[in-house]
Amino acid sequence: MKLDNLYSLRKEFTLIGITGRTGSGCTMISEFLSKDFQSLKGLRKESEFDDVIFRRKYEITKSFLSHKGNWQPFEVIKYKSVLLFYILHRYGGDYSKMKSLFRKFFRESKTDNNGKAVSEILKEIQKLDKEYKDTIKKIRELKKFESINSVPDLKKLNDLYFEGNFKNLSKKIFELLENHGYYRRTRLLHSVSCNIRSNGDPLDDEHVNIDSIFSIALLINKLVKARKDFNGNKPTKIVIDSLRNSLEIMFFKERYSAFYMLATKDVLNNAKGRIEFRLKNKIKDDIERDKVVKKLLELDETEYKTNDFASGKFSSPDVENCIQKSDYHIFNLKKNQIKKFTDNTNVNKNGFLVREEQLMKFIALIQQPGLITPSSLERSMQIANTAKLNSGCISRKVGAVITDVNYYLMSCGWNDVAKGHTPCNLRSVEDYFGDEKELNKSVHYSDFEKGIVSNLSNFKYKNEKLGNFKAVLIDYFNDSLKQNKEDLNGKNCSFCFKTIHNHYEGEANQVHTRSLHAEENAMLQITKLGGQGVVNGSLFTTASPCELCSKKAYQLGIRKIYFIDPYPGISNDQILKGGDMDKRPKMIPFSGAIGTVYHKLYEPFLAYKDEISMTLNINPKNGIGIQFKNVLKKIDSQFVKDYLKEKTEGITNEDIIDLIERGLKSKA
Repeated sequence: MKLDNLYSLRKEFTLIGITGRTGSGCTMISEFLSKDFQSLKGLRKESEFDDVIFRRKYEITKSFLSHKGNWQPFEVIKYKSVLLFYILHRYGGDYSKMKSLFRKFFRESKTDNNGKAVSEILKEIQKLDKEYKDTIKKIRELKKFESINSVPDLKKLNDLYFEGNFKNLSKKIFELLENHGYYRRTRLLHSVSCNIRSNGDPLDDEHVNIDSIFSIALLINKLVKARKDFNGNKPTKIVIDSLRNSLEIMFFKERYSAFYMLATKDVLNNAKGRIEFRLKNKIKDDIERDKVVKKLLELDETEYKTNDFASGKFSSPDVENCIQKSDYHIFNLKKNQIKKFTDNTNVNKNGFLVREEQLMKFIALIQQPGLITPSSLERSMQIANTAKLNSGCISRKVGAVITDVNYYLMSCGWNDVAKGHTPCNLRSVEDYFGDEKELNKSVHYSDFEKGIVSNLSNFKYKNEKLGNFKAVLIDYFNDSLKQNKEDLNGKNCSFCFKTIHNHYEGEANQVHTRSLHAEENAMLQITKLGGQGVVNGSLFTTASPCELCSKKAYQLGIRKIYFIDPYPGISNDQILKGGDMDKRPKMIPFSGAIGTVYHKLYEPFLAYKDEISMTLNINPKNGIGIQFKNVLKKIDSQFVKDYLKEKTEGITNEDIIDLIERGLKSKA
């Protein structure tokens, strides 16, 4: 019995988003997905693995995807092409608007007038306007994207984006822009995407309308729907290259259960080299190319480590958050780089390490959940990822796990206040605006927070009118709480002590946090519960350890630290890369599944034994059943043939005994 229907939803539709820093391989991964399985040339041979258990996992995965129809090429929706489509829908054919767009954003800096390059580009744009006049006109005539719902409208959208001349037009425009400045082209796309998310207008970099935050995601969503509608009964497999705003990731996660977010990682610090290689044929002059590479990396740093979200500016790229929110993590590692990677990290070569191997595993598990079991590293990081949900921190939740050398769990922790203190998410600013006697009796706040400072303390804030914490907190929230309280919509108004205290002290001191770090908590649990030592063990953390926790890991004899995203400090270079070479903990990026997708990939739809039995039509209730029946058919005996004609159901054990008795009688 075929069970294809059970997996039809996964086989018929899959949507993958890709994110990662500049030079980490997003485009390369999307290209792999767009080809046939046989195109994955980087796969290692089974004979290269000396661990027999892993080798079996590898063989099973490879064999499954080699089978007809189990790997299907993806269509690529390029984010930059979506931006161009959006611009043409808004301004296509409007020369004055296009002129304003390029003059405003096609530059290296605010002081870069770049008049000559823009004039040349506009001349070429005018030629392309004439060449693709009908295509641009049809794009302009499309309804507002949010209104495209009917079958005819979706067909128009599909025909224009996927089937028509838009692909050629897009290719020519981006080649034109790159020829006049690769960095300028990148800067233009950065500015346009921010503006569209900010207010819906590619040209407007001043106004903010939060209703526009999903403008680009909405267009991509309509393109996906249009393609699904066009494909009908055929499978629809789409990869988005690439997403760099975490709210857009949230949009697709909320819309599609078949959406998977994949993060690529540069684990050998080759990003700069990859960018240089990409630009080698585009920019011949070495000095000019170095200048462009430097600017691209600076822009990447801005997009990676933005603080805009903290001030309510959600339109900016925030790649760090995108990586944190990803479901599956992949090393951008070639086959010939495996030895260098394993030498640097002490990671065993028996694993899905090459980028093509990691993709093979990922797609196989999407198609057939539970085909293989998780790795020890995935299991450990998944526990850390689950542990972080216990955190009462209102800034960032972090989870950590400590294992022994064989990856057996020894303890887990999360960033939170010391036991007995009230977590930050359960405390409220409104307690400070209520009855003072009730505040002073409350166990949720310290004497310092209540404004009760002992004689032994000589602490004073710089503004003497705000002499204690209670006063500064009221000053911090007073006007905003009065004006915007209703916007909380009944939510608890928590606050961060460290943020407020540092703000009025004029410092940025981490020591004032109320919470223990997740790694610290995991280490203390071992001591608290009288556990064994962790020498040569591993630490798994959803965000790599700070300087303080790195020192503690070093002191405990931990040898490997697995992390999802690096901590923005000097802990790795200053703490972990000092001292005895043989005792230094190795920082290792995490690869594999995490979060809800961990369950989606590894939880089978059926018990595998039952699935095999049903597929092969083995029915244990009927004894040997059909298998035995087929054997009996091969026996050239008339009484057996007559017996099988009479039997309409499976053969039971009693039937077998009956047959044997008849056989004995016939021989007698």
